[in-house]
Amino acid sequence: MQIERSREWREGFQKEIDPWKLVNNLRACMACGKCVGSCPVAALTPSYNSRQIIRDVLLGNKDRIVESEEIWRCLWCASCYVACPANIHFPTLMMLLRFCALEEGYGIKHVRVFKRFALKAREDGITFVPGKSKLERLAALREKIGLTPLPEVSERAKEEYKALFDLTGTTSWLLSLDEKTEKEVQLTYREGKLLLD
Repeated sequence: MQIERSREWREGFQKEIDPWKLVNNLRACMACGKCVGSCPVAALTPSYNSRQIIRDVLLGNKDRIVESEEIWRCLWCASCYVACPANIHFPTLMMLLRFCALEEGYGIKHVRVFKRFALKAREDGITFVPGKSKLERLAALREKIGLTPLPEVSERAKEEYKALFDLTGTTSWLLSLDEKTEKEVQLTYREGKLLLD
């Protein structure tokens, strides 16, 4: 059984990860379990528990959160948000926690897989292009309804898209992913009670 050491908790952790107050109603959580009950990830992964993650954010248990594999399992389906009687936007909280974990060197493997996709989107100005067989089918369907075979992106739009990537630091951040040393994540929210120290 894990032992929590309260002296390691960070006061003000919620403000640290959410200075914009995107999810400022975490204290409204009643721990009713509706979020967990409607979550497809919780149904498949017993250690995934949104109530426990909210508790740890409020207590400032940063180490457990950033080291956890669980924060990378959220599908952002928003079933938890729809079910929540307090309207806590848990998917946004998960996004904030992922950014925090990445800053600490955790979870890079989960983002690295999107690097090629994101850099291609930067060049083409379009976020998704299917494979050849699906592309032909899509082109045929689009032509049937009077559209061009593929969505057309102007050169100006492509340049603006590249500028957004560059100005926000996204391009340099994506290119730096290969140089980063990743710290290993683990399932930190195992089943069972936690002992407090």
